[in-house]
Amino acid sequence: MQCYLELDQEYCIGAGENLKFSELVDEFPEQDNHISILAKHVAENEVAEKIKYGPKISFVMITARMDYPYTGRPDLHIFEPTLASFKAQTMKDFELIIVDHLYDDRKDYFKDKNLPFKVKHVSARPNVWHDVGLCGVCTQYNKGIIHADGELLYFMGEGYLFTPEFCEKLWLHYNEGYIPLVWYFFDNSFTPNPIEPSEKWEKWRKAYPEDAKAAIPYNILGYTGQNITFEHRPLVAFKGNDIEVYRAPWEWFFGCSSTPLQAMLKINGFDTRFDGDRMLLDCDVGSRLQLAGFEKFALFKDLFTIRIWSDINLWNPKLPKDAPTVKCNLPLIHWSRSRSRNRFRANDGDMTDEDIRWMKEEYCGKQCQIREQCRTEHPWQFPFEHKEGYGHKSQKKWFDFWRTHQEKIDLVEEREKRISGDKKYQEGTFTT
Repeated sequence: MQCYLELDQEYCIGAGENLKFSELVDEFPEQDNHISILAKHVAENEVAEKIKYGPKISFVMITARMDYPYTGRPDLHIFEPTLASFKAQTMKDFELIIVDHLYDDRKDYFKDKNLPFKVKHVSARPNVWHDVGLCGVCTQYNKGIIHADGELLYFMGEGYLFTPEFCEKLWLHYNEGYIPLVWYFFDNSFTPNPIEPSEKWEKWRKAYPEDAKAAIPYNILGYTGQNITFEHRPLVAFKGNDIEVYRAPWEWFFGCSSTPLQAMLKINGFDTRFDGDRMLLDCDVGSRLQLAGFEKFALFKDLFTIRIWSDINLWNPKLPKDAPTVKCNLPLIHWSRSRSRNRFRANDGDMTDEDIRWMKEEYCGKQCQIREQCRTEHPWQFPFEHKEGYGHKSQKKWFDFWRTHQEKIDLVEEREKRISGDKKYQEGTFTT
């Protein structure tokens, strides 16, 4: 089995099926949460009292791509699909936060824009992982949370289109008491043969198993949905035509997902221990939200987004896609759920030698269901720490770097600094 992330979607494929990450463990000991119900409610109320909301929704976009990345569309700027979709929204009580690795190259892009919604264009720096050419997505998203003022957060990358009623439907389903997850499909209007046949694509076929025509006609910047490729979640959730709402597991918190700002502050955002590698970082958020009591995840038949293809050759040369890998992130999820006694709060302590031993010997060595396959077919990544050799770029120095660069941050305090005018959060930021 292999775990993949392409842009911001993540999935595990094995034995011809999509597996829940909670199924990748033989023995999952039941643990009583060490935080009492009373203490949980007190902590939750303290966080809620500190929040002063602005718009209803904050869209948090992270990006590291070049200015014109879209396949078959050399005329289309990286931000234009999102801006065009948002200008047409029937509900405009939202803001767009862009945490941009290439901010210095396009910091004036929004200066002359006359938009009916607020944009906060923010530099991704400082980011210790970007500085060494590796993935620092969690750090990027956390900076977006610091700049967010909406009651509901929606996490995304670039290259998404939205039908005009999207914001209205997202807010409606949130107010019905759900944490809305959003399914998507790829629009192939300008990429009639989006992926060449290859071993890699055959593996991806399990996650993108069906080509079809869009059920809802649209025309956004020439994209019409006449030829689309579905991801796997809607095909599972809505295989019965009478199903409109599907209660989803926490493992499905990936791709495009929303959650209340209050909830993200309670779990202290994305876990920066996942940085350095690309996989499972948002599934971990779903896991910790569930541990913290925010678990009414749902997919809705009428709530989807549209992805457009990017040219893989137009990637930021400072963040090479063939960069070294550091570790397997799956044990980190189960460290929170088991070893750490259902610990949902991130970024408040370092991994100890005993924690690393547990992940290597107990989880990877005894609990993970694919441990034998990993041991024999992927020995460079077993157990947990990725090693040199075997034809891969992994090096011990990167694992050591990870051990000594685990960020400790309190997002509530950082937001308060930003709101109070701390220059640290004004510099490198342009707000329309």
